[in-house]
Amino acid sequence: MKRSRKAGFLLMAALAGVLVAQTSCLPPTVETGGPEAGDRTISVSGSGTVGAQPDQVVVRLGVESMAETAEAALSENSEQMQAVIDALREAGVPEDEIQTQTVQLRPEYASPEQEPGLPQEPGLPQEPGQPRQRELVGYMAANVVRVSSEELDGMGELLDAATQAGANRIEGISFEVTNPDEVLSQARELAWENAQRKAEQLGGLSGAELGDVLSISESTRGPQPVYARAEEMEAAVPIQPGTEEIRVDLQVVWGLK
Repeated sequence: MKRSRKAGFLLMAALAGVLVAQTSCLPPTVETGGPEAGDRTISVSGSGTVGAQPDQVVVRLGVESMAETAEAALSENSEQMQAVIDALREAGVPEDEIQTQTVQLRPEYASPEQEPGLPQEPGLPQEPGQPRQRELVGYMAANVVRVSSEELDGMGELLDAATQAGANRIEGISFEVTNPDEVLSQARELAWENAQRKAEQLGGLSGAELGDVLSISESTRGPQPVYARAEEMEAAVPIQPGTEEIRVDLQVVWGLK
């Protein structure tokens, strides 16, 4: 009995030794999910601006007409707008450079007023006034066209001719570069060089090298409209196109080595 127990203990000890030996031979495990060097990134913005000479001017102008009835407002507006279009053509604007943008007809109402309340007995507050219903006073018709021209020097005279013919609504004037691709390419190169210099400097300061580009986003900015009011168009308006700035902004993300 004692020999069998002793033999059993020896057998269990031998098996345990074999398991320990097998376990010590297994390769070490690698835990995943922690931060790695490839996950480090740097995001940098860069901008580039290039000046360009506009070669086209665009103006939005039209006519507003007020009348007691909708039919009268539309009729008066159409007649006046046709006179403006004829004046633009006589000024040398091709027909295909005149494009209708907006045609509107809306009712116009008088501002509501308050009727005074009736006097009450002494010592009691007066009743508040009763609001009046809005009163229809007429109809407003509007017609706006987009006019483009390559004759930048003659735009002042063109606006003068339009207002003399009856245009009383000028929404804005803008100068455009009709073929901006070359200028955009130059601005984009400048923006990239600006972003890369920043990234290299920041990477050097942090002791890291730039890796692959992970993402690039771009936005561009062109010329903004110059607004003028119709009442300021009594004489020929001096129009100076100047130099328009075209800007490209980049947002670039690099991986860090």
